[in-house]
Amino acid sequence: MSLRTGVSAAKNEVEQSPQDLTAQEGEFITINCSYSIGINSLHWLQQHPGGGIVSLFMLSSEKKKNGRLIATINIQERHSSLHITASQPRDSAIYICAVRHSALQAPGART
Repeated sequence: MSLRTGVSAAKNEVEQSPQDLTAQEGEFITINCSYSIGINSLHWLQQHPGGGIVSLFMLSSEKKKNGRLIATINIQERHSSLHITASQPRDSAIYICAVRHSALQAPGART
């Protein structure tokens, strides 16, 4: 099974690792996301080959779990992790860490 990671941010403000990962069925997988900017929320997204982007988690200050997926965030260390327990072939996808930063914006501006 193959996993790829991606980042949604500008100017290298968000880094995700590993970039590519090959795992065996049943393995425990961790994908890390570090960011250098203040954020309001962090999103973990998933995209299967040929499919649309699906939101897995939105985090602001807590740990969340959904089945075999667990997402954690540490605001002080500016770090989040996505854990996949007992990986399965259907987990083969691109995983994206996206942040919504906390900088003040003009009305109507998007991040």
